[in-house]
Amino acid sequence: MSKERIHRRDKISTINSISYRKTHPFPYALGMLGITIPGQMIGAYLVFFYNDVLGISLTMISLITVFATIWDAINDPLFGYFSDRTRTKIGRRKPWMLISVPLYCISYIFLFSPPLSVRKVFLLVVYFAIFSMFTETLSTIASVNYHSLFPELFIDSKIRTRSNALRQAFQFVGLIVGVTLAPILIERYGYSITATFMILIGMFFYLIAVFSIHERPEYIESEAPTLKESLKAVMANKNFWAVSLTNFFYQASLAILLLSIPYFIKYTLGLSEANAAYLTGAVFITAIPAMYLWVKVIDKLGALTAWRTSLLFLGIAVIPIFSAKSLVFSMIAGVLIGVGIAGVTANIDLIYAKVIDADAKASNLRREGIYFSGFQFIIHFSGLAKSLVLLLVTLIFGFVDGNNPGEHPDLAARFMISVFPALLMAVSFIISFFVRFKEEKQA
Repeated sequence: MSKERIHRRDKISTINSISYRKTHPFPYALGMLGITIPGQMIGAYLVFFYNDVLGISLTMISLITVFATIWDAINDPLFGYFSDRTRTKIGRRKPWMLISVPLYCISYIFLFSPPLSVRKVFLLVVYFAIFSMFTETLSTIASVNYHSLFPELFIDSKIRTRSNALRQAFQFVGLIVGVTLAPILIERYGYSITATFMILIGMFFYLIAVFSIHERPEYIESEAPTLKESLKAVMANKNFWAVSLTNFFYQASLAILLLSIPYFIKYTLGLSEANAAYLTGAVFITAIPAMYLWVKVIDKLGALTAWRTSLLFLGIAVIPIFSAKSLVFSMIAGVLIGVGIAGVTANIDLIYAKVIDADAKASNLRREGIYFSGFQFIIHFSGLAKSLVLLLVTLIFGFVDGNNPGEHPDLAARFMISVFPALLMAVSFIISFFVRFKEEKQA
């Protein structure tokens, strides 16, 4: 380490000793609720809306997802880097968070409100591609800056674990609102009004978090990392890649699981779309108390072992729903899935923080933005796995859209909600063993 770096480290250490107004975990955690509510409606219903309702084929949607993933590959690290280098009186992250809110609202509403004039196949495809990519970009800016603050605001291990549990509990509340309430509102008011409600209520909670945040002055005054140095550090970090790939397959599994629910309800159980609320409710309402059970597991085993345990649990938990023939049995199976999702959720940001803390300790640079955007970048690539699954559903079962569902749409939905997620989770679990920290039993 250079003399200049050592001097900067000592200076930051001195500034660190100066007290500052700490951020309270509760209002900060509300930001997760704000991000999750609109995000989960997109995850669970955007494909169904443009495919089953408006008639764009799954093949075309999967191709658009590929282009969107390439765009994410460019904008994710870019915005993370810009955030790391931002230096203002109100902080590094807050300016980006404030700018993203109004633009995100507008783009989100347009995404679920295509005018009648574009509801022709070609125009609708172009419209979907533009607004899905723009909405995803703004979501990235909002989420990367929010998540990048977590390692900075909560340094103590136990406080970090419990703050994360509160934050992730709000995430499950957001999942319930975004996925469970959505089909009820959609059936009564339609997609456009439901989307408007979801994004406005979500950004209301997000702004509560933004105005509650007090960024650490020593980080605002710290050296701004260069793009070359930051990218080099991320690319050379073995734990970054192992954690990212593990989460890649988990996120792909979760995405398929969520988007398959309306298909499973409609084609396998033969019920109206509104009944999806009961299944998603069983999954995510269960996940809230399960979150605190996993906190106990983390305290006992450490974050890394608890994380691997949760991945295995979820991979097994998605199997029973394959044989479900009633809504009640599906809900019971959904409870097991909820416990597994809670476990992965309770652990993943703690693992992210450990990777970032190790980098900061070695380099004396705060690069949360580039790391979290890197994690998000890999997650977005999980859309390719989702696209592959959608293509397989078409190739194996002949499912194209609501007007041409093939001969066995019920079996196609069973594979989407159980078999494919189970296979993806098996890969995720295996890769997790490539993650290594010096003190693995520390949370």
